[in-house]
Amino acid sequence: MTRFPRPGCWFRFTQADWNFIRQTLAPDERARRGLDELMQDPESLPLILDNDLLFDAAVVSRERAAPLSPELFFFLVARHALKECGIRELAVADYMAVVCADYGCAPAKGPGQIERGVDSLYSVDYLEAIENAGRHHRFFLHVQCANQFLVLTCLYPDFLHRRAARRGAPDVDYYEQVVVSHLDSASKHVLAEEFALEETLEKVAECFPPARRAMNHTVREHLSLGQ
Repeated sequence: MTRFPRPGCWFRFTQADWNFIRQTLAPDERARRGLDELMQDPESLPLILDNDLLFDAAVVSRERAAPLSPELFFFLVARHALKECGIRELAVADYMAVVCADYGCAPAKGPGQIERGVDSLYSVDYLEAIENAGRHHRFFLHVQCANQFLVLTCLYPDFLHRRAARRGAPDVDYYEQVVVSHLDSASKHVLAEEFALEETLEKVAECFPPARRAMNHTVREHLSLGQ
């Protein structure tokens, strides 16, 4: 794993991210001062990030998307996609944004690299690692496996479809259930409560099938990820 997914991806936002938010939502200095005051309130910040103008500027028009951090970019993508299918829980979009940012999906990551990751990740050796791991280590393995396949199924569905047709490999629906199963197992682990992730992991597992389909639609409509 790289960084463990913790709630609040906005704690990772860069200065360029905050500048983008201000420039997009506050057209003049007076409005900018008011927005700055609101952004100091932790309860107001999620509402600010929900503004559709941010998604339009970063993803639809892409006028100022280049300097954005992966955390902000994927939060805007995930939040938009999930709201479109009726998933309003902020924690689900937040978790998915952190996972997508951590595991990466740069356009340079082409099908060959993705395929090697699929072949090596969910192998007999990996399953044995989960089965033979100590109780605490098993939690992190469940989370890691779920997160890597969350990225693959949400952002690279067409690659998985082609791989299934060409090689008879499992398709997206199979890997979707892998994500759900491992998130569910992780949510029931004692460490989920210790990390304050029990409710989030459970909710992401519950919402994942429709969330995955919504992300697939948004990716196909707005993004190009080297598929």
